[in-house]
Amino acid sequence: MQKIYIVTGATGFVGGVLTKKLLEKNETVHAFIRCEKKAALVLGKDTNAKLFIGDVKNFDDMDKLFCVPDAEYIVIHTAAVVLIHGTKKEYADMRETNIQGVQNIIDLCLKHNAKLIHISSVHAITEPPKKALTTEISDFDSKKVHGHYAKTKAEGSRMVLDAVKNRKLNAVMVHPGGIVGPYDYGNSHLTQMVTDYLAGKIPAATKGGYNFVDVRDVADGTLAAEKSEAGECFLLTNKYYSVREMLDLLHELSGGKKIKTTLPMWAAKMGLPFLSLGAKIKKSRPLYTSYSLYTLNSNSNYSHEKASKEFGYTPRELKESLKDTLEFLEELTQN
Repeated sequence: MQKIYIVTGATGFVGGVLTKKLLEKNETVHAFIRCEKKAALVLGKDTNAKLFIGDVKNFDDMDKLFCVPDAEYIVIHTAAVVLIHGTKKEYADMRETNIQGVQNIIDLCLKHNAKLIHISSVHAITEPPKKALTTEISDFDSKKVHGHYAKTKAEGSRMVLDAVKNRKLNAVMVHPGGIVGPYDYGNSHLTQMVTDYLAGKIPAATKGGYNFVDVRDVADGTLAAEKSEAGECFLLTNKYYSVREMLDLLHELSGGKKIKTTLPMWAAKMGLPFLSLGAKIKKSRPLYTSYSLYTLNSNSNYSHEKASKEFGYTPRELKESLKDTLEFLEELTQN
C-alpha cells in the first residue's frame, strides 16, 4: 500500500519546513496550497511535491488531495490564520478558516481512513495560575483562553479530541510554542522583530518574554508524533527567553546596535495607539499589539518532558535559531 503524506498549509512557516523534510526522506507528499507563486518560492520551482490549490474552508477542494485509491494517508494539518491585530472582517475570516478547516479535515480523515496530526498551539491551553508549569491537557475550552486566535485554536483542539472519542478518529495533536527560525517566507511576527531590529526600528526592549522554539524542531517533533496513539497531545516547546535576551543575541550575532533601554509593560501599553497609527499610515503591521504584549507577560512556563520521553524531542538553543534566521534573511535579500 502506497503511503502518502498530505500537508495543508504547505507554503506556511511550519508547513514549508515539514514538506521539505518529508521530501528529503523520499516520501510522497500532496501539498495543499493557495498560491503557485508562493509554492515556487517556499518549496522550489522543481519540487517533487504534488501541488493542490484550494481553500481549507472548501470540503471539495480538500477532498481532491485523496486522489490515489487504497493509499495510506497521513494528514498533517498546519493550515491556519495567525492574527494578532486585525479588523472584524479579518478576525471573522480567521475564525472560519481555523474552525471550518479543522472540521473539513476531520471529516475527510474519517472518510478516507487517514491518520491526522493536528498542529494546534500552546495558546489553545488554559493558563495555570501563578506561572505554574503547563503540561498537556485534554479539556480545551475557548472561553478560558485569551485572544481571538487562541480561542479558534482551543476550539479546533476540542473538535479533534471529540472526534477521537466519539467518532474513532485516529489523530494526535502537537502544541508548538512561539515559533522562530529560518525559512519564514511569510515574515511572521517574530521574524518581523528580527528584520525591524536589523533596520534600526527597535529603540528599546519591552519587558517580558516567551517560550520560543525553532521551526525545525517543531517539524521534527511533529513527524515523530506520527507513531503515537490516537488522542495523544504533545507540547513542542523550548524554554523562556526574555525580549532583552533576544535583542542581546541579535546584537552579538549581527553586530547591530545594542539596545540598552527596557520599557516597563505600562509604558509599552501607553505607546500602542501611536504604533497602531504609524502602522496604519505606512500600511504595515505593528510589531507590538495589545495581544502580543499580553502574550509577553503571560505564563509561558511550558514543559516538553512528555515529547522528550516519548520520542526524544530535543529543542536547540535560541542563539542557533537566530543565527540561522539572520543567514536566511541575508540570502533572501541577495536573491
